[in-house]
Amino acid sequence: MKKQARTFIVKPLIAAMAFSGMAYSWSAMANDGAKEETMVVVASRAPKSISDIPGTVWYVDSDTIDQEYRGGKNLSDILSSAVPSLDLGSQGRTNYGQNLRGRAMLVMIDGVSLNSSRSISRQLDSIDPFNIERVEVLSGATSIYGAGATGGVLNIVTKKAQGEELQFESYVSTSSGLNGGDDFDYKLAQSVSGGNELIQGRASLVYGETQGYYDANGNIIVPDITQGSMQFNRVIDALGSVTITPSDTQTVTLLAQYYNSQQDSPYGLYFGKNLAGAPNNPTGNPADTSLIDVRKGYESDRQGGTERIMLNANYHNAEFLAHELLVQASYRSEKMSFIPFIYGSYLAASQQDTDVLSLRTAMVKTSDRWTLTYGLDGYIDKLSSDQIIFDPATSYASGGLVNKSKATIGRYPGTEVASLAGFVQGSFDITADWSVEAGYRYQYMNNKIDSFVDAKMQRNIALGKGKSADAVAGGETDYKVGLFNVGTIYRFSPQTQVWANVSQGFDLPDPAKYYGYGKYQDSNGDGHFELIDSINVSESKLEGVKTNSYELGFRQQGDAFSVQAAAYISTSDKTVKHSSRNLSVEVKDADKRIYGAEAQASYWITEQLQLGAMGHLVKSEEKNTDGEWKKLSVNYASASKAGAWLGWYDDNFMVKLQNQTLFKLTDDKDGQIDGYSTFDMIGSVALPVGSLGFGIQNLLNEDYTTVWGQRAKGWYSYYGPEEMFDYKGRGRTYTLNYQLTY
Repeated sequence: MKKQARTFIVKPLIAAMAFSGMAYSWSAMANDGAKEETMVVVASRAPKSISDIPGTVWYVDSDTIDQEYRGGKNLSDILSSAVPSLDLGSQGRTNYGQNLRGRAMLVMIDGVSLNSSRSISRQLDSIDPFNIERVEVLSGATSIYGAGATGGVLNIVTKKAQGEELQFESYVSTSSGLNGGDDFDYKLAQSVSGGNELIQGRASLVYGETQGYYDANGNIIVPDITQGSMQFNRVIDALGSVTITPSDTQTVTLLAQYYNSQQDSPYGLYFGKNLAGAPNNPTGNPADTSLIDVRKGYESDRQGGTERIMLNANYHNAEFLAHELLVQASYRSEKMSFIPFIYGSYLAASQQDTDVLSLRTAMVKTSDRWTLTYGLDGYIDKLSSDQIIFDPATSYASGGLVNKSKATIGRYPGTEVASLAGFVQGSFDITADWSVEAGYRYQYMNNKIDSFVDAKMQRNIALGKGKSADAVAGGETDYKVGLFNVGTIYRFSPQTQVWANVSQGFDLPDPAKYYGYGKYQDSNGDGHFELIDSINVSESKLEGVKTNSYELGFRQQGDAFSVQAAAYISTSDKTVKHSSRNLSVEVKDADKRIYGAEAQASYWITEQLQLGAMGHLVKSEEKNTDGEWKKLSVNYASASKAGAWLGWYDDNFMVKLQNQTLFKLTDDKDGQIDGYSTFDMIGSVALPVGSLGFGIQNLLNEDYTTVWGQRAKGWYSYYGPEEMFDYKGRGRTYTLNYQLTY
């Protein structure tokens, strides 16, 4: 039996999920090649066929997720291997720099945004793939979702009950690179679902532990002290959902998730006694970097982790005042902590707490030739943060391996971002084959910034270098942003379309990393530091960045051959930078453009054998003060990539060999990201009871430093030599698992 292609068609959505901001791709149906119109919600939040959408939409279905997951991949790597314009992942806790079309992406779970005003880039460390039904990706800036979607939108759709019958799913998996006793990962998962005509539900629990990660040379990988790795990590993902259908026209869907991903590593970076291997060390001598080493004996009162509680409720009424009504209310609370980082003469580790409450509504009116969708969105996003300062004497004596809390200080000023937006989106069929659509979104945002003593001064006081300091005054700022989109699509046939669109996106840089900094002096010598200069909230307003995106695309879906491709350019008149000393935000008046092309094609050579390829060519440039276009720094720019696969699929067995290649990236200041190429093999075998899955990641045992590891060397060079941040890719790793549905 012919299996489905890498991009898959999906059954029409149940109405309750229509407001989840979902995006779908296109594919041939398996077996007899019959085509099925897929009703989707993407460009206007109104259900419409994928063949009517003037935009690039990639869909990663449950089969693909299951295959890649059972082959040993995490969510970040699954998506980068399936979506051409999504950058390769970090293989760690962060997805910073994993851009979509070279810009930041908005990540959602069932339509609930995981982005926050203080972007910590852990949106893909948010859910275990065991609980994911499908993922939809809309490439390119979009005005539909407001702030944060300048590169596109990625929506993770969770598994729900598939019927009234009671059903169980059990899963057990192991992975190892065979590098000793602490190179062994395992995962256990169990779900149960079922119900009746009125109510159906699904509950699941995933528990997993990872241990040491080793590179291609058999050496344990350097701990990522910047953003955190996933070595010696424990994951708990508890997810429950209920769908209630009180009438033929109404549906209520409720979801609750508890996600906890926490590190407890026995390995840490050793900097030598008195931290002598680190720059700016307390000895006063030049750093002896030969002392830096990965050693056992690591202890810390704070290690890296992500803990999240998410609640989501959707209400759908198909007949409300001659409209279709969709309402979504959600709440998200999360704590994100970091492992100790060395600041020369001391070590510290921060934590940030975020609470977000949101409400989204939409009304849909449809006639024979047009559809109109309009509504309101609103949210309140609150941030607080702190930083543990570790006892210097203990850190000095252990070379940074043992870190005990001495004091807790504030890390960033408290912020509250409130937003209210109204939108309208309409589509019109000029002919049976030619359609246009357009929309407008008006968003009001208000930022409240608390008064705050600069974290640098709080650290000095905690370390006995002062008694008190003036606070940097807080305040309020507001923003009024209008975003529009317009697109057109022509359908040569139900299988072949071309389209063009223009859409605007908006992003507000991190206010917590812009405000709260000051210059101080102790003019009286009494230990009180007076504030002599700071950023005034009302007078030095943080500027937002509006992006204009232009796209031309083509897709064809045949029984054997399928292809989707698009060319794009996105422009903005501002560029966001970060200080090399403290990573504070700077917004500069400098034109920025990112342009490129993405494509994916697949061909069924036989009924069982499929060949495919994908790629993303991207260029990122910034205009200098002389008006010349120069390459954007590799700290921010995305690198081009390519991939290919060859897969065999039948009723009882599947195996796929696949490749991903990252191309070398350079900038005009000698910055460089080295390219690399890895191969993976994944497969599964049906057994008399259940199925056996297997995988070999990094099949050829390629020795390389991850994209994030290479970027971290540039970001944090002020704090230490490159070997401190050389976060390498994992060497050849074997995965074996068993799955049973009953």
